[in-house]
Amino acid sequence: MRGGFGVGIFSRVSKEEKKGAAAAKLVVNPGGFGFAERLDGEGTVFIPRGRLGAALDGDEVEVHSWPSEKGFEGEIVRIVRRGRTRLTGQVRRIGRVRVLECDDPRVLLRPDVEDDTPVPEDIVVVAAITRYPNDARDGGVVRIERLLGPPNTLATEQAKILLEYNIDPEFAADVLAEAEAVPETVQPEDLANRADLRGLEFMTIDPVDARDFDDAVCVEEIAGEGPHGAVRVHVAVADVSHYVREGTAIDREAAWRCFSCYLPNRSIPMLPRALSSHMCSLVPEQDRLAMVASFRLEADGEIDELVLRAAVIHSRKRLTYEEVAAVLSDETGSQPTQPPEVRSRIAALRAAADRLRARRLRRGAIELSVPEIKVLLDQDDPERIRDIVPTRASSELARAYNLIEELMLAANEAVARVAVSAKLPLVYRIHAPPDPVRLEQLATVAEALGAKADPEKLTTPRGAQKFLSRTQHHPRRAALHMFMLRAMAQAQYSVDNVGHFALASDAYAHFTSPIRRYPDLIVHRVLKAHLAKIGGLPGPEPVPAMPQREQTAEQAARSSLRERAVADAERDSKSLFAALYMRDRVGDRFEATVSGIGSPGVFVQVDRPFVDGLVRLGNLERDRGEVFQLDTTGVKLVGQRTGFTLTVGDRVVVEVIDSSVQRRKIEFAFVMRMSEGTGKH
Repeated sequence: MRGGFGVGIFSRVSKEEKKGAAAAKLVVNPGGFGFAERLDGEGTVFIPRGRLGAALDGDEVEVHSWPSEKGFEGEIVRIVRRGRTRLTGQVRRIGRVRVLECDDPRVLLRPDVEDDTPVPEDIVVVAAITRYPNDARDGGVVRIERLLGPPNTLATEQAKILLEYNIDPEFAADVLAEAEAVPETVQPEDLANRADLRGLEFMTIDPVDARDFDDAVCVEEIAGEGPHGAVRVHVAVADVSHYVREGTAIDREAAWRCFSCYLPNRSIPMLPRALSSHMCSLVPEQDRLAMVASFRLEADGEIDELVLRAAVIHSRKRLTYEEVAAVLSDETGSQPTQPPEVRSRIAALRAAADRLRARRLRRGAIELSVPEIKVLLDQDDPERIRDIVPTRASSELARAYNLIEELMLAANEAVARVAVSAKLPLVYRIHAPPDPVRLEQLATVAEALGAKADPEKLTTPRGAQKFLSRTQHHPRRAALHMFMLRAMAQAQYSVDNVGHFALASDAYAHFTSPIRRYPDLIVHRVLKAHLAKIGGLPGPEPVPAMPQREQTAEQAARSSLRERAVADAERDSKSLFAALYMRDRVGDRFEATVSGIGSPGVFVQVDRPFVDGLVRLGNLERDRGEVFQLDTTGVKLVGQRTGFTLTVGDRVVVEVIDSSVQRRKIEFAFVMRMSEGTGKH
């Protein structure tokens, strides 16, 4: 969600002075100042206008900082590593010199263009930086690499997003050649040292537009246990490590990409399509190689008798979440959408997921309700937007997604516990406990919104869970959930296991999506090396070697950085589509919820279409005829003349006044608070 909930409301900066320089990543504001996010996790340093020097947005820098009234303030003392190698923009002539007018408002320079390649002024170009600026007055020098196309078009603006986050939609020739050389069917020699599980009734359940199927699931009855007794659960995950060997061009490319990127109109896979959509995809009615986690699931949700092994499976059915939701809804008198055997398998999977979820909640796992946007495109014209809706809009669809999530969570946790027990150099998925300062601020915000929160109790997963449970029917529930999310640490990858706070788990790893996440591929290789050592079934030779901890730690750190970059690209692409969709709705009015308040103004989230936007403070003050002030909690805007207030969570009516495709932002005018009128518009 764009905008956030207030400015600096969850700053992690402590009030004790830090001496010397610290490594940080620079984020520049278009206003000419910046924030240096310390890489040691010790908070953010404000860099005032004039102290950025020659540093650019995205650079890794060293900062010297000192305490100020609002946290820490500082200056950049050294540029460690440049974050950008290319810029996008339009070429302009100023006198005898051609300069690049950069599209990204966070890039404050106007570099000289070094060559005389003719470029129309209304075309966006990609330019490589050939000389970085020496100081704040120097713009540096760039060389035109290629033309992207006219501005404010979907193709051009999406290409700019991919360039900004260093996501390449194309694979190199040697990578594609290796992928095309992979056999199109499972070979007899592939079956060595594998369990033959083709007799099990595996199914895949994925989004309707999915092209790669990472995992397949199956629940098997245990003789003598009865309908409410223990069952055996099998989670099969594509054996990507069999096809993607260390030292190959495909592996080097996958390690560089780290993740697949999913945009509204296309996906950019981590692996070439020949693998991601074929031999590494658990397509129905085909033999496929897999790594399988099998375990006994007791009636109380406890897991026992875990078996990890390489296997060959044969998926019986490919289902979508919508199809599963239709079966789970079980509408009286409706025509069954699936044959009896499929409905029976779905019921068994849902029952197993219910056991796992109940166990997870008993130990204190946190469930936040923070919906994301989903862009619905026309099937015949993928550039035509039909609607923008929240994900998992119905309870039945949410249960369908949760069915798979619970089984994946269980498999991931079981694998991590094996790694802890055997002291394996695994890449763990960690989620540290929240910072106490942020919890204090959360308690203050919650009280301002009419809810109670004890910051000491929020330091445990169970305490956080109880707080969310108490606010389940609160009128500002959505805002409270978002504030809780912002108070918590960001999950990341690490070889140092500190547990997973939100899951209330002492060990967790990503095992279930090696097609689209490189950390999962590392986990598979580690598990195969471990199985070979203990006499298990690791698949055919050559079995991957156990990696060095230092090597794994380096890849884990890179994966965490790339995960954020890919997530930002996906978010910005959704914002691009939202701006495109709303460009033709200027003048229309919508019901919305105040989602955040900060110095720019009031952030709102429209009900339908499900888009975010901003009511600028200056426009609000002009329209209301008074000056507004943000209160100390950061969740209320108070009019100084009349006392009129806007609070996070308020229901409002807004009117679209601008939708910028290039900036990927929607602007609204405030019309009224819902309580001021009938609420019917």
